[in-house]
Amino acid sequence: MRWMRERLSKEEGFTLIELMVVVLIIAVLVAIAIPSFLGFRNQAQDRATQTDLRNALLAEKAVWTANSAFSATAADLKVYEPTVEVSAALSQDMVYVEFAAATPSQVCLSQQSASGASFMIYDNESATGGTFYAAAGSGVTITCPSAATPTLPPRQANVAWSPSGFPDVPARRKVTPITGPTPLPMPMP
Repeated sequence: MRWMRERLSKEEGFTLIELMVVVLIIAVLVAIAIPSFLGFRNQAQDRATQTDLRNALLAEKAVWTANSAFSATAADLKVYEPTVEVSAALSQDMVYVEFAAATPSQVCLSQQSASGASFMIYDNESATGGTFYAAAGSGVTITCPSAATPTLPPRQANVAWSPSGFPDVPARRKVTPITGPTPLPMPMP
């Protein structure tokens, strides 16, 4: 019994301040981790969409090789790439194919990522053509080149085009703030 009284009389444990400090440290760590996690999630969703578009482009190029024309039908593309899903309009889960029926030497593939960004691949198999990749932030629609000017993609605000792979999404680029000129050190007299 005496042993119990001695144990209860000792004031052991954590103070309220110590517990608050631990909670504060955990809150700071969570505040740092959540934006990073969301950024990684957006990147993964964007990469999945880009992979879908590249697979559709490979299927379109296989159709072009076999028929000397691109195709907008899902059945034609599924012969070469069974995982390609084609839709009649821009969506998150399927690739939207434009121009294939009207101009058989051009194809424009677009898809919206689950993160909200839009991606597009434009391919022109004519002598002056090429393959161009585009990315745009959430809420921005990318326009395919017209049949009248098929050589280069149109310039659009908030849309980045590249001939060598998907560019960064313009709205998510890291922008370095511009500051004023750095003052020169004054010479010592």
